Parts: sequence; structure tokens; C-alpha cells
Amino acid sequence: MATKQSVKTWGEREFWGLNWDFDPQWMLSEKQKEIQKKLIETCRAVIRPNAITCDENYEFPRKSLDALASLGLLGLIVPKALGGLGQNHACAAMVVETIARYGCSSTAMVYVMHLGAVASMLFRHHNNNTLQDVLRRLDKDRLVGTLVFSDPATGGHNWFPFSSKAKQLDDNTIQVLRYGAWVTSAGFADFYVVECTSPSFDGDFMNLSIYLMFKDEVRSSVDDWSALGMRGNQSSPVVCEGVLTADRLIGSFGEFPLAAHEVIDPYFLLFSSACWNGIALGAIDIAKKHVKRTEHADMGLRVADFPIIQDYFGKCLTETNCSRMMLFSVAQGMDDMTNNNDWSIYQEPIMVPIRGQFHHWCFQVKIKAATNVTQVTDDMLHACGGVGYKKELGLERLLRDGKAGWVMGASNEVLRQVVGKTSLFGPEAIDFWCKVPDSRALNFELKKLTGSAKRELARKLLNEAEKEDKIEKNQKCLYEDLDFDNPFSNRPPAILKSPDIQHGIKHARNPCLNPNEFVALRLLSVKSLSEVVAEYTFALPQATDFTGCFPGQYVRVRLGNNQRFLSPVTRAKELGKISLLLKHETHGIFSNSMRSLKIGKGNGFFFISFLLSEQNNKTSE
Repeated sequence: MATKQSVKTWGEREFWGLNWDFDPQWMLSEKQKEIQKKLIETCRAVIRPNAITCDENYEFPRKSLDALASLGLLGLIVPKALGGLGQNHACAAMVVETIARYGCSSTAMVYVMHLGAVASMLFRHHNNNTLQDVLRRLDKDRLVGTLVFSDPATGGHNWFPFSSKAKQLDDNTIQVLRYGAWVTSAGFADFYVVECTSPSFDGDFMNLSIYLMFKDEVRSSVDDWSALGMRGNQSSPVVCEGVLTADRLIGSFGEFPLAAHEVIDPYFLLFSSACWNGIALGAIDIAKKHVKRTEHADMGLRVADFPIIQDYFGKCLTETNCSRMMLFSVAQGMDDMTNNNDWSIYQEPIMVPIRGQFHHWCFQVKIKAATNVTQVTDDMLHACGGVGYKKELGLERLLRDGKAGWVMGASNEVLRQVVGKTSLFGPEAIDFWCKVPDSRALNFELKKLTGSAKRELARKLLNEAEKEDKIEKNQKCLYEDLDFDNPFSNRPPAILKSPDIQHGIKHARNPCLNPNEFVALRLLSVKSLSEVVAEYTFALPQATDFTGCFPGQYVRVRLGNNQRFLSPVTRAKELGKISLLLKHETHGIFSNSMRSLKIGKGNGFFFISFLLSEQNNKTSE
């Protein structure tokens, strides 16, 4: 029988929310209870006050994450041999829930993504010194990681990363380009675990790999981040690009499906659900404090004395603890199967799923937690009445943050369908990579066609089959190419040879820019067009020079070791200058370098013309 724990405190006073009687403390070891106690105090002193600032100002919770590092929690699941705490799934669930409940929802979700990134590296860290080095320094250097999985074209269907490419340059070098549509901690994270196609990709999206990339290899802009809740997350698009050494490959080429099923999905689903449970508990805590302290003077009754309020609390607490118990049960199951989160089990190839066997259980945990937090925050708002609607109580922030649970990938609608289909037809019925046609649905639709429509469809299919047979296998994917120099996948460069310049005006005979060399230019002016867009005008080498480059085409710009493709806004025949538009990113070496340029200085700034057009350039504009 569980022993009764001491009074739950908040600083030097008794905690004003639910006491220990409603927490499953018997699931934690004494060491884990000690971690919990220290974390609650850190939430009270640092993380909770900072949550308001993060929410109001869209500020990344760096201060809160540094506080977690001081407790050793960035390395919570890292083996003790690498300097971590070596804790298990149950402890990690408790930590996430505690941060969300007593501290800050945004910090909790940033931490969930960090755990996912760390787990991805631990999966294949055993013979990789680079991964081990990062894992050893998490708390010491306060390194925060995140995952890059979403795609601009496919959204939450991250198993189809259309906007990615990888190329093996030699035995020790891989070039990677990956666009991410929705990345937590974008620009603020210190390292990124990036899902991308493999160098041998031939159109089969099961051939995906995972790479480790660092802050200086990622571009992002968080100025446009505006959301209902989770405002400290800084979830924004990113561009990950770099030439990586082989030790940045996590595991082997093509291992993403295994890593996702065995580690990444279980970690994200389980611990994001712990965040939703924490938000629900936080809402109950706040509402309890209000309804017990607020009294109706005309009746002499507190709000808490009304039966309808007691019904609200009974319902919400029961449903939330059902969600918690389901989560902790799955966490304990994973602990049993992994010898308490022992990562050495992956040193040898696995023959059967380990964490992966809990996949559909994790789906159900997420469905339950995300559904519950939406209902609980709503009910607690009702229980608090008009005061709950005001920002000062703190309930409205939790209500907004909790809404993210339902829609965050994979959404509850998608997961319910997956669980339902699996329960009816077995796990083999789930065809994430669209390999097996649904013959029943196909035959049903074909029955709707007339004879002539069927013949027309048959002709179309035969023509498509004939074309596909003629295409080499490595050219089948419409969304993938290996041309890193020309990201627009267009025709080879062409330049304007003979500009139509008014007679009598002295000008050079040929354009001063060409595709084969860089030309140093001097900055003339910077014109701000908006808060994030500026027009940069540079002097060409001679006043009589022209670029031969039309607006809508591109030049490749090199500043130091960094390159970008930009479009000129000056006319092709304009003499002596070239103007370019740049949208500044808040996190990107190139943008920061552009901001530091001084007017009138050479700055070591170089251009190479890189003109892109469906047809050769004409002499008229």
C-alpha cells in the first residue's frame, strides 16, 4: 500500500491546488520523487513567472530551459555513462507533466521535442563519437534540440518529405537540403534531428534517413510566428542545408522508418500527451484556488459549495487521472521491455519491435489526452465564470495552449482512423507510404463509369504505363533532384548579350556578371521596405557596366562562406548598379551578415550571375 506523502508545498506555503492524494506517486521511485520536488520549486521560482512573458511577448523560454539544465534534465534520459541521469519513461512523463502543470506549457512542448531529438541520437549513438559528444554536453553547455519532420507540401504527413534532397559527395561527405514547414524551437535550438531522403532515393519514400545538423546550418525567421497558444514555442519554417561528414548520419541510410516506429513516434506521442495532461491538471489547480476563495456574500456560500461546481471537478479530475493512468501504464510497459530505458539494447540489430509494439497504445494515449485537455480547460473556465475569462487568473492561457493538442500532428481525427482501421483489419492495413492500392474502393469507383469512360481511362492508363516504362528508375520522382547549385531546377544560365541602351550613352559591350566567376561589389544603399524586407543596392565594378539580368531571374550571392540566390529588381540594361530584395531571417548567418554590411565598403561581398529562364533572354524587357 502506498504511504501518504507529506504536504505538497508551494514555496513556504501549502500548495493551493490538488494535493498529493490525487497524484500516482506510487509509480515513482524515491530518486524520481526528489527530481519532482526540485522541479516543482524551479517551476515556482523561474518557469511559471517566465511563462507569462513568453506568452505575451512570443519569447522563446531560454531562461526556463537553462533552469532545467541546472537540474540535469536536458540529459534526463541520457545514460549515466555519458553524464546523464539515465532515467526511464515513467520519470520522463512525470517531468513533462510537471513542467506543463506547475510551470509553462510552451516550455514543456519545447522539452518534448528536445527529448525526441535526444532519443533519436541515443538510438544509434553507440559507435558515433559525434553523437556521444553532443549527448555528454547537453546540461553542461545547455544544448537544446528539436525535430525537423514536417514538410511544406505534405504538412503533418512527415513520411513524405517532398521538400528534401541528399547527395553523397564521397565516402565521408553528404550534402543535405531540407525545408521544414512547422518546427518547434526554430532558430533557437542548438541542434536539429532532420528527416530527409537518402542519397540513393529513387522515389520510394520509405528510403529516408536521419541527420544531425547544428544551429549554423539552419535558417529560420520567427517574426511571423503568431498563434492562438503555445506562443513560446517559436514554431516556424526552417531551411536546413549543409555539407555533412558521415558521422552526422544517425544510424544507417534508410533507417528512418525503423527509428520512427521504434523511438521517435513513441517518444513524441507519449510525452506530448504528458504535456496535455499537465495542462489539464494546471487548469484544475487554478480553478480550485478560485472557487474555494470566492464567496457569494448574499448566500454565505463559496463557489466550491455549489453541487454543480463539485460535479465539474469530479468529472474533470476523474477523466484526467484516467488519461494519466493510461499514459503511465504504457510508460511502465516500455520500461519493462527496455530494461528501464536501457539504450544498449539497440547495439545489435533488433529482430522484433521493442518500443514499437506499443505504437497503437501511444496513438490511443494521445487521443485520450488531447481530447481530455480540451474538455477540462473548457469546464474549468465554466466553473470559474467571468473571472476565468480574464487573463489575470491564468486559466485562459492554459485553455489556448491546450487547443494545440487536438490538431498537433498527427491530429486526433487521423489517429482515430488509424486505431479503428488497425482494430478492424490488423496493422498491415495501415499503408502510410501508399504501396498497396485499395482494390475494394477502386472497384467501387470503377462501377460508376460507363463503357466509353472505362475505355478512355484504359487508354490514359496505358499511355502512362508506357511513359513510365521508358523513364529510368532514378528519374521517377517529380519532387526530387540532386542539383544543389540550381535550387530552382530550371534551364542552364543565360545572359543578355547585347542590351538595348539609348544611343550616345557610353556602356560596356558585355554584361559584367556571368555564370562562371564571382565579382566583388560595393554597397551603395539599404532601403527598408518593411520590418523584415530591405532593398540592397550595390555598385557594379564600373559605372558603364550592366548586369544583363532580368527581374525574376536570379544571381548567386556569396558573403563569406555563405551563399544565397536572390532576384534583382533593377533593369537588365541599367548602368552602374544592381538592386536586390532580401527578407531578413531572425536566425540565419547570411541575414545577420547582410545586416552588418557598411555602406561604401567592399565588405568582401561577391556575386555570380545565375540567370534562370524558360527561354533565352531577349533584348527588350
